Amino acid sequence: MGEPQVVDFDHHSREFLDDRHAHWARMRQCPVAYSPNHGGFWVVSGHEAVTRVSRDGETFSSLYRPGAPDGIDYHGIAGVPRAKGIPPAGIAEVEGPLHQALRRVINPFMLPPAVAELKPFMEDLTNWFIDRKIESGHMDLVLDLTNPVPAVVTMRIIGLAGESWEHYAKLFHGTVAYRPGSPEYQQAIGRVPEIVSELLDEAKARRRSPRDDLLTRLVEVEVDGRRLDDQEISAVLWNLVGGGLDTTTSLTSLALHHLGGHPEKRQRLIDHPELMVPATEEFLRYFSVNETLTRTVTQDVELGGQQLKRGDVVLISWLSANHDEAEFDRPGEVVLDRSPNRHLAFGVGAHRCIGMHLARTMFQIVASAVLRRLPDYRIDEQATRFYEGNPMLAGVVSMPATFTPGPLEGPAERPF
Repeated sequence: MGEPQVVDFDHHSREFLDDRHAHWARMRQCPVAYSPNHGGFWVVSGHEAVTRVSRDGETFSSLYRPGAPDGIDYHGIAGVPRAKGIPPAGIAEVEGPLHQALRRVINPFMLPPAVAELKPFMEDLTNWFIDRKIESGHMDLVLDLTNPVPAVVTMRIIGLAGESWEHYAKLFHGTVAYRPGSPEYQQAIGRVPEIVSELLDEAKARRRSPRDDLLTRLVEVEVDGRRLDDQEISAVLWNLVGGGLDTTTSLTSLALHHLGGHPEKRQRLIDHPELMVPATEEFLRYFSVNETLTRTVTQDVELGGQQLKRGDVVLISWLSANHDEAEFDRPGEVVLDRSPNRHLAFGVGAHRCIGMHLARTMFQIVASAVLRRLPDYRIDEQATRFYEGNPMLAGVVSMPATFTPGPLEGPAERPF
C-alpha cells in the first residue's frame, strides 16, 4: 500500500479557521490523509469514508479511556488535541452495554412521541420569549431567543429548574464559543468543577426523592447489576446539557443569519411554510454545526487506500462530508428543497445523535415563529459575533436585529 499520504493540516491555525471550506475542499482531493501535527492523526474528509468510519464503531471507537487494559489510549470524540478540563461525554464516549443501557433510558424522552408531547410547550416558550421584545422592535436573536428556548427545553427534559437555564448556558457556550486561552474561555472552563458538583447534587437529590424525569431514570438504571457511579452520572449530564444547550441554538442562529442575508429565500419560506421540513435538512447539511469529532482505531485497517494502525486517532469531518461534490450537487449553496439529501449532520451508526428528533422540531418551531412574527428582521452585521477558534463547533455568540414591532401572542404567564 506504500507510504501514507502526509499533509500539513492544522485545523487550529488561523489560516484554516478563516477559510475552512476552502481547506476542506483541498483535503477532499485525498479524503484520507495523515497529519503529523498535534501528535499525529488521520484526517477523513470524504462523504464515503466518513460514513464508513461512523458506521463501524468496532474498528473506529468513540470510547474515551486513556490507558485502557487492552493497551490502547482511547482518545474519545472531543477533537485533536483533546482540550484540557473538558469532562468525558457520558453517552458519546462510552461503548458496549453501558452505551446501550443509556440509550434505552434516554430514548423515551427523545423519540417522536415524546417530542410531540413537548411541542405545545416549545411553541408557548418561543412565543413568550418573542413577546418579551416584539413591541420594542429590536432583540438579540441569539441571546433573547435561540439560546434560551433550547436551554429551557433541555432543563425540563432532564428535570432541572427552568429558571436555571442561563446559569448553565453561560458555561456551556463559553467553552465552545471562544478560543482556548481567551479570558472568556478561561472563565468558563474554570467553572466546570462547580457545575459538575451542582449536577451531582441534583442526582443525589433524585436518589433520595425520585421524580418523573430523565435524571431520576439515570440514577436508577442498572448496568451489569450495578447503578451508575457519580463520575458516570456527571459525564452523562454534561453530555445531555451541553448537547441540548448548544447545537440547536447554533443551527437556528446560523440559519436565521443566512436568511437575513438572502431575502429571496426568506420570502420563499414565508410564502411556502411546507418547505420548512426539507429546508431543515438542508440547513443541517450546509452548516453541520458539529463540524468534526474523533475516533480511535482498534485494529489495523485499510481506509481510502491508506493503512491505519491500531491506536491511531482519526478526525472525521461532518462539515466536509456534507460538502462533498461527489455526493451533493452545488454543495456550497443552500437549496431549500434539496432532494435527496443524505447529510451526516447527526452522524450515522450506533452513536447517531440521540436528540435529532427534538433538534429538528425545535428548529422548525423557532425558525417558523421568527419568519411569521418578525418577517422583516434586519441583522446588525457589524455587531454580530460568531464562534471563534473552534474547529469542532460553529455558532453565533450574539446577533442583534431590528424589525417592525408587532403584537403579543404568547402566554401571559411565564411557561417555565
